[in-house]
Amino acid sequence: MTAVVSTLPVVVERPRRFPGRVEAELRRRRLHLLGRAGGRVLDLDRPEARAEVARASAERHVVPAYDTAVSVGQLVRFPDLVAALRGIDRLVVPDGRLLLVEPDGRTGLAALVADTLWARTHWVAGFHVGRDITASVRSTTFSLDDIERFTMPTAVSSLRTAVEVHALRVAVPEPSGHLPVGATT
Repeated sequence: MTAVVSTLPVVVERPRRFPGRVEAELRRRRLHLLGRAGGRVLDLDRPEARAEVARASAERHVVPAYDTAVSVGQLVRFPDLVAALRGIDRLVVPDGRLLLVEPDGRTGLAALVADTLWARTHWVAGFHVGRDITASVRSTTFSLDDIERFTMPTAVSSLRTAVEVHALRVAVPEPSGHLPVGATT
């Protein structure tokens, strides 16, 4: 008899040590987003919330339990960004919100080379930066509501370009034509 082993996605749980000015900007923006969050909040600053996202990304049937998900510099901990966002998508109720601030990928060969070199430094080693955040959010049922691209105060090019995203989870009809439980029309 063969045992079926379920593996959860890996989440990097070592301390994040971005440069001080980057951490200060992330703290400032996190407080702002938490002030805008409503209802039951899934705060990815908490390790148990990240573990819940990892579980939800691996499971097909998850009961949505949160009105708002907030991630500020925490999605860099997930190797598979799209899977993490789908986990968040499953945990947030229809008409719920996603509020996030994350380092955003830059295009071009020079950016790729610079990001590869910075990936070896203690600031970003082990974290997953340089990804297109908005394109990944579009792969879920979240609808982008507001996008602000900004520059972080740092010489670490992998962290310099960032994005703040506000998105609304759209209720998607099930194949039978019925809206999911809890969805409004």
